[in-house]
Amino acid sequence: MSKMKETALTIAGLASVLVAGQTVANAASTYTVQKGDTLSELADKFNLTVEDLVKTNKITDANMIFADQQIEVPTQEELNENALNTTAASSANSAASDAASSAMSEAVASMTAASEAAASSAAASEAVASSVAASEAAASKAAESEAAAASVQAQPVAQDTAVAEQAAPVAQQAAAAPAAGGSVYDQFIANGGTDALWQNIVMPESGGNPNAVSPNGYMGLGQTKEGWGTGDVATQTNGLVNYAVSRYGSVDGAVQFRAANGWW
Repeated sequence: MSKMKETALTIAGLASVLVAGQTVANAASTYTVQKGDTLSELADKFNLTVEDLVKTNKITDANMIFADQQIEVPTQEELNENALNTTAASSANSAASDAASSAMSEAVASMTAASEAAASSAAASEAVASSVAASEAAASKAAESEAAAASVQAQPVAQDTAVAEQAAPVAQQAAAAPAAGGSVYDQFIANGGTDALWQNIVMPESGGNPNAVSPNGYMGLGQTKEGWGTGDVATQTNGLVNYAVSRYGSVDGAVQFRAANGWW
């Protein structure tokens, strides 16, 4: 039986290594490319991968190697160390990326919080300014209303005084001398009027005279320019009571308003 011819591959830095039918020891070395060599064949010879040779020698095209090219053959220890270094670098890059991302997120959150705080402060300032303006407007409106009310109150009071002075003798005579159906007061009470209404509105307004007319044209017991300000006592009494209820809610309400304001 013939023996397989064993060919020795000379690798710089190592003794001759059997390559025919055997695995070449994986040790630090360089190899001179021979005509017809391919990276895949060399990887098989040195128990490596094409990727190991490509990375170690920084080969850009695995299909292009040429004769007499020096190929560095890495040891397994070198490969392991390179792998560890690559992993460490990748971890470091990942950690740096995570840190940068976290810092960016914190910066964005801080800016967002600052923007929201500024917006909230601006809204609060606007609300305060609006409230102050509304308060000032309300105060001005109230002052105008008070001035108008004072002007309106002053005229009826003066009018009431003049009417009372003119009507007093007539009222006293009318109340003392009963007419048909009784005195004016009796007729007033008989037709739905009350003593409180008589004492607090009728007397101050007209002195109890159903025919009283003021210089300003106000007429009758309740001194009004409405239709119920003329006619007999019954007509005036009914009109006066209805007016008190419709405008002030009740006779008592009318009495209280007249007492508080001097007019009604």
